[in-house]
Parts: sequence; structure tokens; C-alpha cells
Amino acid sequence: MKKYCLLILAFIAGIYVSAQQKLMIKGKGNAMYIEHKVGEKESLSSVGRLYGLTASQLARFNGKSPSALLGKSSIIKVPLKIQDIQTVNTGAPVYHTVGKGDNLFKIAQTYNKVPLTQLKKWNKISVNAVKNGQEIIVGFLKLNMEQAVAIKTNTTEVAIEKSNDAIIANADKSVSAANEPVVKTENKPDVSKLSAEPKKEPVAIVLPEVPDEGFFASLYIKHDVTLVQKSLYGTAATFKTISGWTDRKYYVLVNDITPGTIVRITTSNNKSICARVLGPLPETKGAENLLLRLSNAAASVLDIKDLQFTVTLTYFE
Repeated sequence: MKKYCLLILAFIAGIYVSAQQKLMIKGKGNAMYIEHKVGEKESLSSVGRLYGLTASQLARFNGKSPSALLGKSSIIKVPLKIQDIQTVNTGAPVYHTVGKGDNLFKIAQTYNKVPLTQLKKWNKISVNAVKNGQEIIVGFLKLNMEQAVAIKTNTTEVAIEKSNDAIIANADKSVSAANEPVVKTENKPDVSKLSAEPKKEPVAIVLPEVPDEGFFASLYIKHDVTLVQKSLYGTAATFKTISGWTDRKYYVLVNDITPGTIVRITTSNNKSICARVLGPLPETKGAENLLLRLSNAAASVLDIKDLQFTVTLTYFE
């Protein structure tokens, strides 16, 4: 009986998000996201649990406070990484909107190098050609539906168990009535009155908080959507400054990027901060191969102890 209930829960999980809207991929690279339409009584915490994120992560990405109230039908941006998209047909389908210059092969390579045959099967198409604006399924997003629909499914699951128990009880009574002599009586327990098996309460998944990316993080996230994301990779060093230790304002010196631009710097240990470009690198001996210099307060937050280290810098231009 429990098996059937779990199957029904999985079915509800499959339709929960699709009933609200399609999960359309927006943005590119580290700024890629999907949009969630807020339902009744939803909060950043409940939406975050659905997508495996914390309220703080969602709040930071949307420039909100973790305790902010969400209006019904408002839109929340949910950050998305390529590795979050599964090639197994389970969960909610995720869509890519075909743009200028796109073709099926290019789309497949972008999203986990999905085989073309698999893309065609998901989208029920037989040719490689795609049209501008066409919505293509590129994978599936696993959702924490046990958390998201726990309240909605509790009543449903119990009702299903009781309903099936009642059917079994009636069937047992009918069979016994047909096979037993009229004079013979047998007391059988009324299965329909047996208490349902106690439900296991869903265990809350506690996710670790991501490091604070600093004062400029909200400005980086709220970039102009018409800009193009660019990335640089190279060796970095530090410079000393009193800024950033208490105000969380981090700065960087880098060539060929307009001063005032907000950039995200990620180290090999997967920690990142957002910083404002002060200006170009000064010409100093032994620093010819440097990509950038980072304020020492930022290096401390990134847990950098070496004099030189490798970083990835992303920005919008």
C-alpha cells in the first residue's frame, strides 16, 4: 500500500511545477537562472527547499532579505548551474529558448552534451533544424518535492490508504460470504476500521550557507540583462588596503575593464566574492604575468594564503 502512495507522491511531484509554469532557462554562465511563480503562502524558505537552496541564497540572488514576504504570483529568480540539469527523464523538464544562431547540435553541447537522439525524443522532433523562439527541453531538474508538497500530500496520502483499505475489506467480505456455508459464521476484523500506518514526517534538509560575496554582490546580480557575460582566467596577487575588513567592500585592479565595473572572482577552492574595479594594474617588476590584484581583505575571505594564486573573473559588458 505504501508503494502506491509513493508512486502517487512522485506523480504529484512531476506536475507540481509544470502546473505553475514552464521552467525556462534565462541568463548565461554563472548568471543562469529559472523563474518561479510564487504560490499562496510561499516564502523564500519553502521555495528554496523546492530547489535545494537556502532562503539566504535565494534572497542574495534576488536582492532581498531572507525574511522578506513574497506576494502571490510574484516572480523569484532561482540560480541554476549546468550540473543541476539532469539527462535522466525524472523531475521537471527544463527548457531552452532557441536564439539566433542556435542549432540542435550547439544546444546539445551547451547542456551536458546530450545526445541528439535524446533531445529529439524529449521534444518529439525528427529533424535537426530548430526555429528561433522554439522551446526545447534540454534536461530535467530534480525537485525536493517531499519538502515542497508535504502539506498538500498528507491529506491525499491518508485518504488513499483508507480508500484502498476499504476496498480490500469489502472484497474480503464478499469472498467469505460466497465460500462459507450459511450456518457458519466467522468473526473477522473490519479492515476499514484499522488505523492507517503512521506516516513518517519529512526530515528537513539543512543546507550549508554559502559564503558572503560582499557588499557589491547585489549589484553584480542585478546587472543589465542586455549585457554579455565575459570570463577571464589567470594568476592573481593582492594589494593592501583598509577597506573591506568591516564594510565588506572589496576592490580589484585589472586591465581592460572599465573602472567601476562589478566583477565576480572565483578561486580554485570554489569560493567567490564580488568586487569593484578601481583601475588598471600598476606596472611593477615581477608582475608582468598577473591578471589582477585583489584587496587583502577579499583574499582573506577567499581563504587565500599564497602570494600568487589562480582565479576566474566574470563580468558583464
